[in-house]
Amino acid sequence: MDSKISLLDCTLRDGGYINSWEFSNKYQYSVIKSLIDANIQFIECGYLNEKIGKKDDSTLYDSIESINSKISTINALNSKFIIMINIGDYDVEKLPKRSDVHISGIRLAFHKKDINKAYEIAQKIIDKGYDLFVQPMVSMFYSDIEILNLIAKFNKLNIYAYYIVDSFGSMSRSEFKRLYYLLDNNLNKNIILGYHGHNNMQLAYSNAMDMVEMISNRDIVIDSSVFGMGRGAGNLNTEIFIDYLNLNYNANYIINPLLEIIDNYLESIYNEHKWGFSVAYYLSAIYNCHPNYANFFINKKTLTMLAIEKLLNEIDINKKVSFDSEYAHDLYIQFTKRNSQLKLFPSKILKGKKILLVASGNSVIDHINELVMYTNQNNIISISLNHVPSFVVDYYYFSNQKRYIEFVDKMDPSKVIVSSNILTHQSHRKSFSIAYDDNLIKECKFSDNVASSMLNYLVKKKIEKVYIAGLDGYSSELNNYYYDETDQILDRNEKENRNKNIACFIKHYSQKLRIKFITPTIFSKELSIRILGIIPARYKSSRFKGKPLALINGIPMLKRTYNQAIKSKKLDALVVATEDEKIEEYCKSENIPVIMTSPECLTGTDRLAEVSLSMDYDLYINIQGDEPVINPSSIDEVVSEYIQYGNKYIAYNLYKVVKDETEINSSTIIKVIVNTKDELLYMSRLPVPYSKINEIPMFKKQVCVYGFTKNALKLFSEYSKTLNEKFEDIEILRFLDLGYKIKMRQTKLDSISVDIPSDILKVEQYLLKREEK
Repeated sequence: MDSKISLLDCTLRDGGYINSWEFSNKYQYSVIKSLIDANIQFIECGYLNEKIGKKDDSTLYDSIESINSKISTINALNSKFIIMINIGDYDVEKLPKRSDVHISGIRLAFHKKDINKAYEIAQKIIDKGYDLFVQPMVSMFYSDIEILNLIAKFNKLNIYAYYIVDSFGSMSRSEFKRLYYLLDNNLNKNIILGYHGHNNMQLAYSNAMDMVEMISNRDIVIDSSVFGMGRGAGNLNTEIFIDYLNLNYNANYIINPLLEIIDNYLESIYNEHKWGFSVAYYLSAIYNCHPNYANFFINKKTLTMLAIEKLLNEIDINKKVSFDSEYAHDLYIQFTKRNSQLKLFPSKILKGKKILLVASGNSVIDHINELVMYTNQNNIISISLNHVPSFVVDYYYFSNQKRYIEFVDKMDPSKVIVSSNILTHQSHRKSFSIAYDDNLIKECKFSDNVASSMLNYLVKKKIEKVYIAGLDGYSSELNNYYYDETDQILDRNEKENRNKNIACFIKHYSQKLRIKFITPTIFSKELSIRILGIIPARYKSSRFKGKPLALINGIPMLKRTYNQAIKSKKLDALVVATEDEKIEEYCKSENIPVIMTSPECLTGTDRLAEVSLSMDYDLYINIQGDEPVINPSSIDEVVSEYIQYGNKYIAYNLYKVVKDETEINSSTIIKVIVNTKDELLYMSRLPVPYSKINEIPMFKKQVCVYGFTKNALKLFSEYSKTLNEKFEDIEILRFLDLGYKIKMRQTKLDSISVDIPSDILKVEQYLLKREEK
């Protein structure tokens, strides 16, 4: 074979775009050794990037010294080590002299706007003694005059190699030959001419063959990577091209070491991070733009191919070279903002109704009976999102053009709602529309998901609560839809990004309206937990009439309790619940939130249950109105338990270790028995547990701050007093008797209850001592 033909393998550098350059030190060594054994002339070891580069287990290096430590012990035989620098990523002043390292050459990559800066850096690299490989990105974006001017500059430096760079893999045979002859006839004859091609249109192999056939009196170097590993559609396959050179040009490359690399390493990477031909890379080649633009629009899963082509064609020429996600999003938004000819959806239909949104996750099938029950309720308006479910819903909402086309024949037009970016079918003139909103939540990157779109609409229409089914989240499973969907999102990173965006907008909207998931979802944890503190205040107490308004050092007890409770850091709201107009009038005079409840409420818990019917929260804290010196931290302790365990327990309560015999033996002090998990086993007015052995047991007393879930209050109101509750006169025993678990938490905090008028003195004495301290 003519010695003028060389290969430069860039598996560890260009291939690193696939796995974020995460090659272990061991892997790097094995790949480099195999490339040497295969007789590859140039081995590109990675990138230099002092900002984000690493010392180990990566081919994105922080310094040339880090690379050198990996290759200094390798016998390179006839191979040379190369490293790439992108303009702005590394200060070449820090480069050691070539004589001090095992790197012989540096590839300098730059865009047209950085030519002058690249020239200055090139001179410094050459002065350090390195062979300089000049790589002007996207050669097709240079006119003939610009190329000639560039050649003239670098001819003066007497660089080592100059590249034809087909960044988008779109260079036709005729275009490639034109550039080859232009460069071959104007570069200094001692400068090697290189070719770096991507495979977006499967042209890398044919252009490389043409280059070999066109060889004149100049050395050439052709870039490749093992298994074609590289960004997007990948690169020319090293193993395939050396076989071509061996067969046609009597080269002496050895293929087997490269096959070992594929078998031992690259197959597993490929299975996790696919590369190779795709529609996205094909389109990016046609429109000569960065492949991430096509990827971005395709991954929206909302646009037809015709629409995507129109978008790619509209990309500004100055934006084509580098991907700008913000610019791509703006293009997408402008494209989707079309005026709909349909009549607006009458939002008054939603007023006073419960809204159920049905997404398309697999959980819909698992819970279909429950969903059918929901949709059959008169006060429910059900809206499916971008699909037609197997059960009847009130409306179908579409913000995705592809999904609309897929289901258009399966819907009653009068039940269809589309966002105004959707082009509707002629038969759907009776459909409704809602104004398309770009819905760009600052903290959520590009959150144009259909659920986000509808939630945004509902917030604007001042809907207070919405139920959601089927918003499961994207999993590793192939099919994330409960129906047969061919247009799947397969890329793992794209799934993760979508999950992050959905989590973000769920968290955002849950602060503006109540969201409740009625099927399993990975996004439950994103919902804002809302806690309501309730102070039951009964005026007609049998043992102390008018107790809530009794004065303690001149201030009504209810106000003292409220002032303490409002200091809690974890309550979203605090309200007094009463049956008496005097208490209501007093609260209003003091600007204390108050709600009237039925005189039929027998207990404070009954009063909470009634409040829960009109005020929707996750946890309701029963704050005893007769504890005017309650420590607000005790409220926060109960809430903290709920935040940790959620609805695993139906109710939450506190206990405190007690040693005072008067309290132990008092029937007004409730004793608590818990298991090792601090789950309630029993409560009694007796001093339990009883000790049959010669050992005094540890007694625990209840601290009367309760946390009830909505379900707990519903159950409490549905059942009358249970047996143990009746005997002990302890309300919380109703849940134990019904078989539910209650979570307790030990506290060191205590309070003083006012049961009878004489207890007022106890509180006043306590306050006096506190003031003295």
